[in-house]
Amino acid sequence: MKFCSTCNKTYAEGQTFCPDDGEVLQESPESFVGRVIDGKYRVEGFIAQGGMGAVYRARHIMLGDEVVIKTLRSEMRGNAEWLKRFQREGKAARAFRHPNSVTVYDLSSGSDGMIYMVMEYVEGHTLNEELKARGRFTPEEALEVLEPVADVLDAAHARGVVHRDLKPENIMLGSDGRGGTVVKVLDLGIAKIVAGDVQATGVTSLTIAGQILGTPYYMSPEQWGELPRDGNAEVDGRADVYSLGVIFFELVAGQKP
Repeated sequence: MKFCSTCNKTYAEGQTFCPDDGEVLQESPESFVGRVIDGKYRVEGFIAQGGMGAVYRARHIMLGDEVVIKTLRSEMRGNAEWLKRFQREGKAARAFRHPNSVTVYDLSSGSDGMIYMVMEYVEGHTLNEELKARGRFTPEEALEVLEPVADVLDAAHARGVVHRDLKPENIMLGSDGRGGTVVKVLDLGIAKIVAGDVQATGVTSLTIAGQILGTPYYMSPEQWGELPRDGNAEVDGRADVYSLGVIFFELVAGQKP
């Protein structure tokens, strides 16, 4: 099956353009379920469709481990800037290790040209879903959830890694296996390395022309193009601190500021 990204209607495989709006049809991400990637990973379920590609739940055939696979959209595989961004995302996440951040295991290119990233699978639900169920948090409850997130950001910023898209949907509440809750920060997909050995000359920015990297409700003024008081236009860890403050407000107030 194929689908139109504009009207979200689905069509049969033989069709190329949407008859309603003329958009080029894309392969439906759900149709990928059941396939085997590189003879190693069997795709068991569709999780979400993002700006760069689709995210799936999969299993390592030999080891039986459950993982998350993030694929790069087919139309982006020939775009040097998108490939560079996806590769840098993988490098940034792969180089960073923290008990409250999702681990990236692998970044690979399949024999059919597919480019994908393999990540740790976290069983649970997002902070956004938890907030909808509760309505609001007490300040103490909000602090308990966000303290591990702040610890992740502190460690990331010390390495020169900025998340840039922190929001309740990117914070997972899972089980620690002992009846408790473990907090995991997801999606370093917009991560930007601003310092350190991993940064390469000529690829200092992950911003693609015409693309705003972030989610509007949680973006800091400098992510919208506002020049900070120090005159430095480079987005750094302070943007994540701003987003964290917005999330804290939302948890306690039950609504966005």
